[in-house]
Amino acid sequence: MENKEPIVYDEILEPVAALIQEEAEKIEGDAATYKLSFQPLTLNILFAIINGIKSVSLLITHIKTSPLAKKVGLIHVSKSMYSEAFIRYDPSVYRRIFYTLLEKLNFLEIPEIKALGRFFCVDGSVFPAIQTMVWASYKTSANAIKLHLAFELNRMIPVQFFSTEANASERKVLLKMLEAGVTYIADRGYVCFQLFHDICQKGAHFIIRGKSNLLYEICETLKVDINEKWSSFISDVKDLKVKFKNDKNKREYRLVSFIAMGECFTLITDRFDLKTSEVIILYAYRWQVELIFRFLKRTLNGLHLMSHHPRGIEIQFTLYMIGYLLLLFFKQRGVEVNDIRKDEGEEGNKEIVIDEEDSGSPKKSNSLGEYACGLVSLLGEGLQKYWKIGIHWLSTVRNLLMEPFTAEIRQLIWSEL
Repeated sequence: MENKEPIVYDEILEPVAALIQEEAEKIEGDAATYKLSFQPLTLNILFAIINGIKSVSLLITHIKTSPLAKKVGLIHVSKSMYSEAFIRYDPSVYRRIFYTLLEKLNFLEIPEIKALGRFFCVDGSVFPAIQTMVWASYKTSANAIKLHLAFELNRMIPVQFFSTEANASERKVLLKMLEAGVTYIADRGYVCFQLFHDICQKGAHFIIRGKSNLLYEICETLKVDINEKWSSFISDVKDLKVKFKNDKNKREYRLVSFIAMGECFTLITDRFDLKTSEVIILYAYRWQVELIFRFLKRTLNGLHLMSHHPRGIEIQFTLYMIGYLLLLFFKQRGVEVNDIRKDEGEEGNKEIVIDEEDSGSPKKSNSLGEYACGLVSLLGEGLQKYWKIGIHWLSTVRNLLMEPFTAEIRQLIWSEL
């Protein structure tokens, strides 16, 4: 039998293909009973996510009309079969695939962040739901889902997530996520003295932006340690050891305050080992979790819910996370190939260094996002090259998705990096 030359899509799915098949084989009688069984459902939805197809209806049309659909084994079935399949399968199976990928794939790490510890940015984002989804309570006139996400800064990847009704408490979800040794970075919605205490009791840490009206007593004034070049965009920096007056646990915390772009920031943390500048820049990286929500909603068209059942929604969100991991890993493979092809006398890009000379002048804006982007740019071009799935590069990949994975195609895809 003639060997089939793999196409680009095959290469993207290569890390997960065997895992999907293994899980499918564990479900007794599944393939014999259902046309849209576990494996074709998973492959169909992953194809839709990677290819930017935003709904089941559009996916059905694409599979029916595209002569290339058979190339990747997509199965044409009715919309009702998708609805049934999303409810039929246990979301924990998809989570198992996701966590296996996290362990299996060797994502690049930012060495400067790794040297400071392990950091997760946490936040929640609302996805609109239809009126018949009464379990997804939000407002009197609208229903919605909330995706709670922990985004690891060290490798710039999602590592934990939960989907709930939009009114669910983000603080309670964070308690479910806690891992010892991890520093959690969050915005003002997570301010709660009991939460701070619980995080510390679990052996974890936090950097959380505080509210302006918090009352505290100063225990000690700490040394302010920041780069002089930062004076052009931040001022009035203070670094204090404090006790909050309304904290019944009477713990001592660190409070770093400063003014940026005319806005006052107050950061609370239990990490006394970090420099003042490190606390500030790590909080600035919290913006990365906002960017991945934007990527999921807009670039991958995740705003459209493919299922209206809690199980189906959890499956969909998990497959979006799997799709993200696959695309980033595929991109980083290309970076490594390009580095290997460099002249032997060059060092390549094996070490990524924070270069404060690359930060440039900050944009004039009162937006927290612009401020955060200004600090994040301290990584220079490395962040964009190694850890961001840009729309231009993704469009190139999508246009070549069904092409044979030849040397010429690899050059076309990875020359964009």
